[in-house]
Amino acid sequence: MKEMIITIQDNFIIGGLILLALLTGCARLPDYAMPRAGVHVDDPATIQDAFAYRHLTRADFKATTLPPDRTMHATSINAHTCTRIRPCKDSRFTVSRARYGESLIYIGGIESITFEAIMIPGCSWWSPTMPAKNSAYVLQHEQIHFALVELAARRLTVNAHEMVKTFMAIHPTPEAARAEIGATIKEWIRSAMDESLAAHTAFDEDTSLFHSPKRQHWWMEKIESELSLFQENN
Repeated sequence: MKEMIITIQDNFIIGGLILLALLTGCARLPDYAMPRAGVHVDDPATIQDAFAYRHLTRADFKATTLPPDRTMHATSINAHTCTRIRPCKDSRFTVSRARYGESLIYIGGIESITFEAIMIPGCSWWSPTMPAKNSAYVLQHEQIHFALVELAARRLTVNAHEMVKTFMAIHPTPEAARAEIGATIKEWIRSAMDESLAAHTAFDEDTSLFHSPKRQHWWMEKIESELSLFQENN
């Protein structure tokens, strides 16, 4: 099954663009730098290297090139990070058989499900020409994006606790019931990823158009606090 991911690139835009942002009072990312959801990863080996939320290191960025539609902007991009939300391994699903009149039916359900953010090294790229002085800032920036995805995953877990109560997949075959379970979870993930894009974009517009360590530190503290609250209350 293809994997849907959020991709982030981080850039320090210089010159006229910063001046324009200051004059208009409204900083906006160029199109190529916008966070995106719904990208697919087809290679199973790439997904196998993915890991759940933790502190990132420079070695976690293993892609040798940017995606084809971004290579022309390589000189403006410092890092390109692939993240996604997936169900945790302890999630449980059921398909039971029942009789309806003269026919057999199969009823699919979700007993329990939790979600987590993952980072995918195989499609995450680090600019080999980025000045060393920018590395710490960019790595922290990527960490915050990863944290935003983890926050979206935890919110989805809370929402899913209610959604599973009314979910039921009724089909004439067990395969069809399983397929609806998978499609439903995939749609929940897609919706959560789409909703999180606004936060990713706001964060980038605050910290990617210019070097702003204080503002970025504020974002780090904000997201870590929200993650801690989820951990305490759930």
